[in-house]
Amino acid sequence: MKIGNWKLKIESKGFTLIEVLVGTFLVLIVFLGIFTAYQLGLKVVGQSKYKITATAIASGELEQIKNLSYDVIGVIGGFPEGILEASKTKKINGIDYTVDTRVDYIVDTADGVSSPDDDCPNDYKKIEVKVSWTDSLSGDVKLVTDISPETLAQECDEEGGILLIQVFDAYGIMITSPLIEIKDPNTDQTIKMATPEAGSHFFSLSPNNYKVVITKSGNSTSRTYGIEEVTNPEKPHPIVLDGQLTEVSFSIDRLSSMTIETVGPEELEYPIISNAGFYLTGAKLIGTDINEDPVYKYSEYQITNESGQITISNLEWDSYIFSPNNFDLIDPIESVGLAPNENKTVRLVLQADNSLLVTVRDLETSEPIFSAETRLIGSEYDVIQYTDEDGKTYYIPLGSAVYNIDIVAPGYNTYSGSVSVSGDTTKVINLQRIE
Repeated sequence: MKIGNWKLKIESKGFTLIEVLVGTFLVLIVFLGIFTAYQLGLKVVGQSKYKITATAIASGELEQIKNLSYDVIGVIGGFPEGILEASKTKKINGIDYTVDTRVDYIVDTADGVSSPDDDCPNDYKKIEVKVSWTDSLSGDVKLVTDISPETLAQECDEEGGILLIQVFDAYGIMITSPLIEIKDPNTDQTIKMATPEAGSHFFSLSPNNYKVVITKSGNSTSRTYGIEEVTNPEKPHPIVLDGQLTEVSFSIDRLSSMTIETVGPEELEYPIISNAGFYLTGAKLIGTDINEDPVYKYSEYQITNESGQITISNLEWDSYIFSPNNFDLIDPIESVGLAPNENKTVRLVLQADNSLLVTVRDLETSEPIFSAETRLIGSEYDVIQYTDEDGKTYYIPLGSAVYNIDIVAPGYNTYSGSVSVSGDTTKVINLQRIE
């Protein structure tokens, strides 16, 4: 457009596709952040609402319990015996709240824990009320209080004895926070449990015998045994007597592992022995049987793989002995000590009355042939093995006899022949390449 001597130039500008996409992306980021914050706010508000309600329920339960007579404060069918339900459900505003109540006697060591220092060892009761919910948001609230008897006579009316459990490691140091479970030896039902930070705990129990199980993640397990499991247990189920203290100690520690290698004699350059079986037995006993023979805590039959190895995990610290099946140890190992949290490798050098070491090589270059399939066939014997990187495979144990042997390797002619085995026998077989 021209106005007088002036030219007026009109330009129109728009958004490019990239600008539109970038703008949309930024808007999405903003709104997603707002939406996430909104969701988080709803979750926090909802969780707070549930928690407030659960706290009110727990507080109300404790107030009701405090108004009860001391002698009826206990769980129905529990110890101490009482009128309280171990678990019940309350529905409030459409939400189901589970109320779990637990009552335990507490032993205060200030006045002794058993006769004669303390003829009334159950000093007071600890009440724990846990209220939990599992709606779209889950959680729980736990409140605890102590209730003491009004008089010494009321305290002494309570029956029961004390079981002290102490848990040590392999070096005699107390284990922190082990899981101690007190069980009914007949039903295996858990009666009481604790995870004491100090590694020891007083359990107030009705007079009876109990099974005790000690566990901790990554550690070995220890427990008591009944005569129905082993005739003469080293650690029998403890008996709790009225007004008496029974002490039992346990040892657990971090688990270990052991890698076992099975090979032949040194003069044959330690050839791998595949699929070798042996018994691995620890020194720790759980007791003796009816014939007074030892019953070991660990005694298992193991077999190495095609590479002559096996790794055994989750082993307890102990001294272990090896008993090969159908083999003799060239260098007898009296025992192998395994410390807590240790990974140990043990080589077992084995021998037998008769064996065969087969070496497969290239006819022209004399280079070893790796992974050649060898098959040894005899009376009631038919085994296939593969050569290692040195072109060797070791057949052991064998009977003194003549065996047929077949060898197959990619790129080579098949070999068939025979070999007479007596004592430690070696045989070298050269394969011709396929032209």
